[in-house]
Amino acid sequence: MAEAARSKRTKAPNGAGSLRPYQGQYRVKVTVAITGGQQQVSRVVRTEAEGRLVLAQLLADHSRGLLRSPDTLTVEALLRELVATRRDEWKPKTVANNEDLIRLHLIPHIGHLRVQKLKAQHVQQLYMLLARTYSLSLVRQVRSVLRQALQLAVVNDVVSRNIVKDVELPRVRPVRRARQNRALSPEQLEAFLNAAAPFEELAGPVFHITGLLGLRRGEAAALRWAHVDLQRGTVHVRDNLAVVRGRPTPGTPKTEAGDRTVPLAPETVALLVAWKFRQQELGRMVGEKWVDSGHVFTTVKGTPFHPDRLSKLARALGVQAGLEHVTFHGLRHTSASLHLARGVPAEVVKTWLGHENVSLTLNTYRTVYGHEHRLHVTGMSGLLQQGPDNLTLDGALRVGA
Repeated sequence: MAEAARSKRTKAPNGAGSLRPYQGQYRVKVTVAITGGQQQVSRVVRTEAEGRLVLAQLLADHSRGLLRSPDTLTVEALLRELVATRRDEWKPKTVANNEDLIRLHLIPHIGHLRVQKLKAQHVQQLYMLLARTYSLSLVRQVRSVLRQALQLAVVNDVVSRNIVKDVELPRVRPVRRARQNRALSPEQLEAFLNAAAPFEELAGPVFHITGLLGLRRGEAAALRWAHVDLQRGTVHVRDNLAVVRGRPTPGTPKTEAGDRTVPLAPETVALLVAWKFRQQELGRMVGEKWVDSGHVFTTVKGTPFHPDRLSKLARALGVQAGLEHVTFHGLRHTSASLHLARGVPAEVVKTWLGHENVSLTLNTYRTVYGHEHRLHVTGMSGLLQQGPDNLTLDGALRVGA
């Protein structure tokens, strides 16, 4: 009987659709007729309700002749589907960056190819072509977008494997550049803050707090008084003002770890208390034109700063202080390096800066200052002893037994 039942089964008719559970999610399938047979167009969604909507849309597209079979899907169409699928998951800046990568670097070179005809050599040639003109960092970003798109094709049964995972990045010899520390020394930071003092009288201690807490520029621009607890001495970093195609766009910090609470020293609390009173006085002086935005650092009208303006101000103030290489993000490196140099555990600094892992804090943000090398140098007699207790410093910061 079972064999008879199986023999009577027929292929699903053209336009048939289904919605079934799949690995904790739901898979939608619609059968599409192709030359010599049929194929299924599938989508994986999170919920059953979303699946019903997607199934209805696919069936409607099929009835209008708009639903393409997997064997005619181009890389360009797949990339656009990736953006449409992930738009709600990605942050606005990520959406804009990925759209630019797709428009400028992927579609012009491989967008016309059918996904099922895309080969590893096509991807390798793309990487080599881009590496001739652009940085390896951009090639990595292109690879990330393409890999996500091909993984979407795998999940939707368009292809059986993600070929992008098998293609290595080109080995490009890095251009030799004069190494320049992004972090400032204590003396340089003091000179920079002195140059910034007149500006901070009217805008708030934005560079002081950034150099101390290592805020990202969007985090500093978005910081509100509602997230500063002057009684407990803490700052809760929970907002970010990202720049998307030139426009400041409110959002959350860059990573989950970026949503963090940072403790403040008593002198920092006193500084912020004084600035809060000063800001209220400025608001009364400006009068009706003052905008009570609730932000900690504001323009003379009370509005939050555009993050790009903070970057330009940091460079200009650096030049004024005789420090040509100062950047706003460099103050974040400075905060990490100075805290680590004074012995703060790396895990603590990682949390203060909102990094996902401590390796980023140590490998990317850590500058080892010259005096630290002198502090730990020793002779063989000191090296042969088991602990640092035998080491002493003289007045010239030289180490001896």
